[in-house]
Amino acid sequence: MAVFRVPYPEDPERRQALFHRVATAMARHGRYEGTTEQGHFEGTTPLGKFAGSYRVVEGSPELEIELTKKPWLVSTHLLEREVRKMLAQA
Repeated sequence: MAVFRVPYPEDPERRQALFHRVATAMARHGRYEGTTEQGHFEGTTPLGKFAGSYRVVEGSPELEIELTKKPWLVSTHLLEREVRKMLAQA
């Protein structure tokens, strides 16, 4: 469906702290299985269900996110922007 990359800390402690904050937020809307390196997620919003996977891009300070399901009323661009905003605030 859609794949995008977002900045992700290379420092293991910063990566773990960010992952913990995002995982806590994710738990309010769905569930995830994985580590700081890779995993998958799914959840529900008032507009519909979403699902996907994530993985660290080896040799790069980026996280690749692949959306496999999203509400049809929500654009991929909007989801990418919201993910970037959430990671910047975390």
